[in-house]
Amino acid sequence: MYINHKVVVVLLFFLAVCICAGSFFEVSMTGAGKEHLEEMLSGLLNPENSGSGDSSAASFTACFLRVFLKNLVIIALAFISPVVFITLPVLPAYILLRGLSFGFSAAMTLEVTGIRGILYILTALLPQNLIQFPVYCLLAALSLQTGVMRIRKLSHYRKNARLPDAGRYSLIFAVGLGVITLSCLLEAFLVTSI
Repeated sequence: MYINHKVVVVLLFFLAVCICAGSFFEVSMTGAGKEHLEEMLSGLLNPENSGSGDSSAASFTACFLRVFLKNLVIIALAFISPVVFITLPVLPAYILLRGLSFGFSAAMTLEVTGIRGILYILTALLPQNLIQFPVYCLLAALSLQTGVMRIRKLSHYRKNARLPDAGRYSLIFAVGLGVITLSCLLEAFLVTSI
């Protein structure tokens, strides 16, 4: 079992397109909705609210659990996708939506905070996404490839249509989940420390 690098490159390309589309969408927005979003983001990025150490520890745990559980559900759906075919597009769709939201968030941050927004993007948005995007693309390629292999086996009416090399497949997903967990810890730390 190998990971098809062409699928990974295609997913990374569409991710880049979605990041650009998200930023273009933010730039083209007008009206009261955009002003409301700008006010909310400006309120979040102003360092007026400083809490005690206990509340930041509690918010770190809450932030980590929120981010980790969301990622765990996505990875679990991608893991079972070669068996439950309806979940095959879940991880690629999630990658594209994350790209859109990353582009939108980065453009909105730059618009609200100006040149200082580059620091916010480099410290709060970029580190965890530089880890998560490639891992998600690798896992999505593996999941799609394994699902296609299983569909081909089932279409030839073979009795034993189990996953080829299921142990290695599970190991790659376990390592991917471990890396995503570390990136969730990093994300929670960065979000609560800014």
